[in-house]
Amino acid sequence: MESDAAACAEERQSVSELVRNYSDPPSENHGGGKRDRSESGDPAPAGKRGARDPGRSPTPRNSNVKEYLETALEQLETRMMASISKDLHEFRAFITAELGALTDRVRDLERHVEERDCEITELASTLASTRRELRELQDRTENAEMNSRIPCLVLSGRALAPRRSPNLGAPLQSAGHAVPPGGATADQARQAPADGPASARTDGAGRARGGHAGGGQSAGEAEDVYGLVIGAVRARLPGLNITEDDIDRAHRLPGANNKIIVRFVRSGPGSVRDQLMTRRLDLRGCNDLFINESLTAHKSQIYRSLLETKKAGRIYTVYTRWGHVYFKAEKFGTSTRVDSVEKLRELKLPVKE
Repeated sequence: MESDAAACAEERQSVSELVRNYSDPPSENHGGGKRDRSESGDPAPAGKRGARDPGRSPTPRNSNVKEYLETALEQLETRMMASISKDLHEFRAFITAELGALTDRVRDLERHVEERDCEITELASTLASTRRELRELQDRTENAEMNSRIPCLVLSGRALAPRRSPNLGAPLQSAGHAVPPGGATADQARQAPADGPASARTDGAGRARGGHAGGGQSAGEAEDVYGLVIGAVRARLPGLNITEDDIDRAHRLPGANNKIIVRFVRSGPGSVRDQLMTRRLDLRGCNDLFINESLTAHKSQIYRSLLETKKAGRIYTVYTRWGHVYFKAEKFGTSTRVDSVEKLRELKLPVKE
């Protein structure tokens, strides 16, 4: 009997150890393993210690802790998701408001830019129209001035140098009248205005003969520009019958080379002006008389630029016809008319300022 009791005790102890191994860890055994024993100190029966049937696996008590932790984790995750969702909602609302304000601002700027673009387009159109009108006005002004200068020719050279009067008298004046050359008396001076000096007489058309006093002449003696021009032309171009009736006006120009501008009465084909332009080629080799057309400031700049290009040997010749400027690149080449400085730049020719 005692041996059976001892064997049963050993069996209980082994079962108790087995249950303890599959149940709570040592830290959970409150009271130092007292749960495995009864109040009397004897090992508790296997049925009371939660022993299961031999066909079932033991259920550890830490499953409750796992469930608790899972529950706590789920609750923590729920609270965190709620907090994050709230923050995300607030952030989304803030970003949406900022984006809305930014979108409105961008729309305002786009509308402002569109308005300014429309204004700039209108101003550009107005500027282009104004430039066209200005260019047309400049062209009309240039053409009008060129047409007004067509009847005029500019004669220059030593042949038109101012002439001194052969009879030099004292430059005395009496009652506002110049003393005639040769020392006329006061009575003769009073009668002089009836005939007048040669430079003050007028022709049949009422035009004043002569201009102002030339270089080297006294203040009271006017230069006979008409006679000087006619004499120089007849002496160097024989057969060209030029008279005072062919000249409308003539006067000296400031500057060197004794320039005189002459405006003729007629300027069409067959006129004295046309004959002078045609026969000026006969003056080659003559170094004391030069004949050129009267050009506008714009055409004069083009002519001077082409003349410098000719001197540089890049073109063969340059000439003018009826106020227009032409040049030939080669001796037997075709003539090219240049009406603007931009045309010179297109031809890659230098522009003289």
